[in-house]
Amino acid sequence: MNTLRYHSLALLSVISLLILPLSGCDESNAIETVEVVRPVKAQQIMFDTATQRDSYAGEVEARYITDLGFRVSGKIIERKVDVGDSVKANQVLARIDATDYRLSVSSSRARVNAAQADFTKAQADLKRYKSLKDRGVISAREFDQYQATYNTTAAGLKEAKALLDVDENRTRYTELVADKAGVVTAVLAEVGEVVGEGEPVVRVARPEEKEIAISIPEHRLDAVKQADYLQVSLWAAPDQQYKGQIREIAPSADPLTRTYQAKIKLLNPDDKVHLGMTATVTLARHSEQPVAKLPLTALYSRDGQASVWVFEPESQQVQLQNIAVAEFQDNHVLVTQGLQSGQWVVTAGAHKLYQGQKVRLMDHS
Repeated sequence: MNTLRYHSLALLSVISLLILPLSGCDESNAIETVEVVRPVKAQQIMFDTATQRDSYAGEVEARYITDLGFRVSGKIIERKVDVGDSVKANQVLARIDATDYRLSVSSSRARVNAAQADFTKAQADLKRYKSLKDRGVISAREFDQYQATYNTTAAGLKEAKALLDVDENRTRYTELVADKAGVVTAVLAEVGEVVGEGEPVVRVARPEEKEIAISIPEHRLDAVKQADYLQVSLWAAPDQQYKGQIREIAPSADPLTRTYQAKIKLLNPDDKVHLGMTATVTLARHSEQPVAKLPLTALYSRDGQASVWVFEPESQQVQLQNIAVAEFQDNHVLVTQGLQSGQWVVTAGAHKLYQGQKVRLMDHS
C-alpha cells in the first residue's frame, strides 16, 4: 500500500514539472510561418516585326509523270527498259505479240483489193453506159442503176481502205513508244503478262520541270498561303539555295494524315537536283504588326482567356496578365497585345503559381 502511494506521488511530480514551463509561454513565442519563394524560369519579352519562318520536309518530284500503256491488248514479249533508265522521245519501251494484228492487216488488204476490183469494173461500166445513154441506146433509168453501182463500190473501197488503216495502226500500237524524253520511275508489267488496252506498263517522269511535294498541317494552311517568299534546300547540298513558288495546294486534306499536299515549283534548278531527293522548304512572311514569341508552356487559361504570369522585379512577385494571341505555331505562340517589351514572363510552372506569389528567377532564356 505504501509502495502504491509512493509511485503516485512520483508521477504527480513529473507532470508538474512538465506543466510549469508551458504556463509561462505567451503569444510572443508562437511559431512564425515562412513564405516559400518558388524558383521559376522566365523570358524577357521583345516585340518586333521580324520575318516569321516555317520549314517543311519534302521530296523532289517531276511535275509531269505519265503512265504509258499499249493502245491494244496482248501478251508482252519484250521489255526494253528498267527503272532508272533514261529514255528519248519515240524510243521503243516494250512490245506485245503482233501476230494476230498482222493477220488482220493481211485480211484487210485482201478486202481492199476486192473492193478495188469491184470499183474498177463499176467505173468502166459507168463510162461505157454513159456513152450509150448519150447516144440514146439506153434510157436514163437504166443508166442510174450503173451510177448507183459505181457509188456503192466507191464507198466500199473507201471503207475497206479505212479499215486497213485501222489495222495497220493497231499493228504499230503493238510497240510501246515514249512520247517525250524522261526517266523510267516504275515498271508495272513484265514479259509474259497479258495486258489490256490502256493498262499501265511503264511510268515515265519528265525531269525538265521539277517540284517539291510537302504536306501542310491544317492549322498552318493560311500561313503558307500568305507566305511572301520561299526557298528550297537539298539535304545533299545544304549550302545551295533554290527559289521556289507555290504551284498548287490540294483543295482537301488527306483522309489519313489530315494534311494538305502542296506542290512547290523550282524556279532555278540545276544538275544537283535529282528526282527523289530530300528537300527542305522554308516559307517566310513579314508580320503585319509587332509580335512577341513565347513558348506554349507560358500560357495560362483563366475563364477561357489566354493569360501569362508577369514577373515584377521590384516586388519579386508575379501578376496574371491577359494577352491577345495572333497565331499558334508548333511549340510557340505569337502575342500581339497585353505585354510590353522588356517585361519578364514565366515560361515554366505557370499552373503552380498564384496571384502575388513571390518568386525568384533561375536560369532564364
